[in-house]
Amino acid sequence: MNYSFWLGQKEFKVSLEEMGRSAFRIAVDEKPFDVSVEFIGQDELLLNIDGKIFNVTINSNSLSHSVFVNGRLFRVEKRSVLKILKEEKARLKKKDIKITMPGRVVQVLAAEGDEVREGEAVLVLEAMKMQNEIKSPQVGKIVRMNFKAGDYVEAGSILFSVE
Repeated sequence: MNYSFWLGQKEFKVSLEEMGRSAFRIAVDEKPFDVSVEFIGQDELLLNIDGKIFNVTINSNSLSHSVFVNGRLFRVEKRSVLKILKEEKARLKKKDIKITMPGRVVQVLAAEGDEVREGEAVLVLEAMKMQNEIKSPQVGKIVRMNFKAGDYVEAGSILFSVE
């Protein structure tokens, strides 16, 4: 059986092949693991993954799974493919980046037409005697840059747009 899981925006492809009673071959992005399972209770099991033992407890509700691995909590959200695709589409729409306080543009690091990564600095703004990097909220292209170095900006102004 083949599955897809997402961690943030990264997709992991997982294949599962039953090798015998309570024994499986699992591949995560084509890296194989030999796994055996021993059920301790309804929600608790022991996993032997390539010789390493993991105590796993799973509590589920309609929205997510709480998975405890050796006492460490991981939350797994249940999301349909449709929901994931809607989120991706919304994320890729044009976003206007506004400033909440007045300031002065110190440096412009990207120009209209430039491709930017999520979290990449686009311009440096000085406000209240502090310089702040204003970063792109998403991967995309700068479709509008409204200010140049030395310009003063008012609160609520759109600094740039990313699509």
